[in-house]
Amino acid sequence: MTAQLHRIGRVQQYLGDPDEGFSHDRCKGLLERLVYSTEDERRGRPNPTEIPINGRLRTNIASYRHAVALYTRFLDDQAKDVGGSVQGGSTGSSTITSGRAVRWSGATLASQLAAPREQARTLAEFGFDGQAALEALIATSRYRTLAQAVASLALFSHPETVVQTGGRAMFPTVRGVPGAYLEIDGRSVMSDDNKSPTDAFLWSNGINRRGRDSQFNHVYAASLDPDAYTALPNIVMTPAFLAKLTDTNAEVRALLAWRSFDLYGWRLSGVDIPDRPNAYASLEWAAPLPPVPQLQPRLEAVMARRPKDRTVIAARRLGWLFGDPEPRELRGSS
Repeated sequence: MTAQLHRIGRVQQYLGDPDEGFSHDRCKGLLERLVYSTEDERRGRPNPTEIPINGRLRTNIASYRHAVALYTRFLDDQAKDVGGSVQGGSTGSSTITSGRAVRWSGATLASQLAAPREQARTLAEFGFDGQAALEALIATSRYRTLAQAVASLALFSHPETVVQTGGRAMFPTVRGVPGAYLEIDGRSVMSDDNKSPTDAFLWSNGINRRGRDSQFNHVYAASLDPDAYTALPNIVMTPAFLAKLTDTNAEVRALLAWRSFDLYGWRLSGVDIPDRPNAYASLEWAAPLPPVPQLQPRLEAVMARRPKDRTVIAARRLGWLFGDPEPRELRGSS
């Protein structure tokens, strides 16, 4: 909470009073000024705000934008509490600056975010709707919304890592019976149970072991497309409790599709450029994993240590992104 208070104070110092912004247009003008896209970052565009920033512009500006959005929700809640609209300081809140009394304190904000709500407790009382239960839990957390939970907890590969693959699939695999070989459109592939996409993500990002209850999901549901199944732009790591929603929830799928396009300019072959969700810019997205230089030799070294691994055997037999099929005599018993 201290960090959010600090950010609001700097917004007030350099961009204008958030209370006045809320009274004028619910801080819409402030939020529009706090936008710095991946394309802006790629082109090295300057800081569009007057806030002095040392460090990465895109993530810092997103943090300020999130703080303003959070403060706006706080004022909305205050307005509901008093049963009327907010005009200036009529909520009882005062602008956050050092040296002034702050009624929007960390404790106040924490209570706004974490106060228990009167709602159903058992799954039966949620109408046996697991997603409704999850959203209720998230609403009492610091994330507040399902969209923000996804933005904060979804991890993508770094664009500098992905560019080394050209956005192409790592291995000639699809989803199916583990270890079976088949042909799709005249192309030999191996089927598996999501192992090869998991391997592609872990090995490419230098992760030696997956964390507990983490899962590797596809941005686009194209499990029989060998050009997408192990493509890094199509793989996102999430906690297991969010994984199902990457398949079933339209809002989550739309957010992840745009996130992949925003980071890499990538989309599934034959699919239109995704629409940018309205909530996207107001979310505080987790930074991608650290970039991995010299991806090909790193992957070759990882695979050389795993000669009996099913994904490695398929790569040696069928070829992979960085290598042609090996002659049978070199593959030995594999």
